[in-house]
Amino acid sequence: MKNKFKLALLMFCLIFLLTGCSSTNKNNGKTIKDKTDSELSYVEDTIFTIINKYAKDEYMKDGRIEWDNIKNDSKKINNALDTILLDLSELDIPNDDLISFSNELNNLIILISKEDDILAIDKLNHLYSLIPKYMARYSDDKNKISKKELKSNILASYNFSNAKKWAEAKATIQTVEDKYKTMMNDVDYMRENTYNLNKVYVLIEELKNAINMENMELIKMKYVNLIEEIN
Repeated sequence: MKNKFKLALLMFCLIFLLTGCSSTNKNNGKTIKDKTDSELSYVEDTIFTIINKYAKDEYMKDGRIEWDNIKNDSKKINNALDTILLDLSELDIPNDDLISFSNELNNLIILISKEDDILAIDKLNHLYSLIPKYMARYSDDKNKISKKELKSNILASYNFSNAKKWAEAKATIQTVEDKYKTMMNDVDYMRENTYNLNKVYVLIEELKNAINMENMELIKMKYVNLIEEIN
């Protein structure tokens, strides 16, 4: 009888431990997603800080780019790299995608050291384009993903304009307009973004007009106004 009681007690303990472990794993999964969201938001903020300061000529002094300031800002991404890649791997992001992030960042650092602003902005554009792709693999927040995809396309249109690739810039800003019209027709997105829904559309049209005019100074201003309105 004692043996049966001990066996039953042992079984109960095992079931309790296994159940507890399962619950912990689920909680950890949620924690990793939240943590990764925060880390990717930090990278996003840093990327747009660099590009927006560049567009507003805040890195310029006496007609020259102060590259040390750009280097210091870009180091913030590099300093967070190991933690971000580790957490993304926990969310089953394929290794090839993680390597792409690391490679793009390495290329960015090289281009900044070479003081090539056109290609550095291009690399920042490619680096940011990976963020919505990562989020689409682990997040169920379709509105947040759509916003990041929209911002990626806006950034691409600015990047093409900055490189004087006008055909690509015009095609990309048309993609931005088309995508945003689709987002505006989504009931959930409309409900969450009523406060600036039409304002964003107007700013997209203003950027589109500036790109069609091929006026870089106007593009810089309209790009910054638009990207800072989307949050």
